[in-house]
Amino acid sequence: MQILGIEAATKVASVAVISDEKILAEISQEARLTHSETLLPQIEQTLKIANVEGIDAVAVSIGPGSFTGLRIGLATAKSLAYAWQIKIIGVPTLQAISYHFPTNSATILPMLDAQKNRAYVQQFKAGKPLTKIEVKPIDEIVTAAGQIDGEVFLCGEVLSKIKVELPPNVKLAPINSRMPRAVNVALCGKDLLDAGEISNVMDLEPLYIRRSEAEELWEQRRK
Repeated sequence: MQILGIEAATKVASVAVISDEKILAEISQEARLTHSETLLPQIEQTLKIANVEGIDAVAVSIGPGSFTGLRIGLATAKSLAYAWQIKIIGVPTLQAISYHFPTNSATILPMLDAQKNRAYVQQFKAGKPLTKIEVKPIDEIVTAAGQIDGEVFLCGEVLSKIKVELPPNVKLAPINSRMPRAVNVALCGKDLLDAGEISNVMDLEPLYIRRSEAEELWEQRRK
């Protein structure tokens, strides 16, 4: 089965094609251009490199993450799924990041920017969630990670914002394993698809968790 993976939840735009568990092609880039300018050319180029006759499903990162990026990624995936008449799988972004570490020997804490020195965070082992998604201050997350039994790896885009000393059992993920990648979205999507978790192209929505800053400001002004 050929699966197209799309990741646009952060400043990194990434597209990949896998066939079962073989990676056929992947293009990831962090550019000044917006995802609306780069994503479709990336998809076209990735499909050309993969050289496949067709795509059976599209897996798309649904958040949490950048509100704009999530909307662009999801709209693109929905358009392709509808046009090609293929399955679509919504993949939680934090879970996709955890696929960098498919092991039971360590706890993985992916963190994505939630603004105001806060992060979306969730605990994983071997790609399986251990907790629900929460929004917490970044340094509070790091300190609390010291209370987790065993080795802990921190991933995500906010590691440069950590101000406290890392507890002895806590490590930063290697630079190549910190950010979301489309190949992880595709692999996670395959596992979800195998488990029967297929999304509906008409009602699949981004996993925002919190309201946008614009919505919060609007609410404050109304008060």
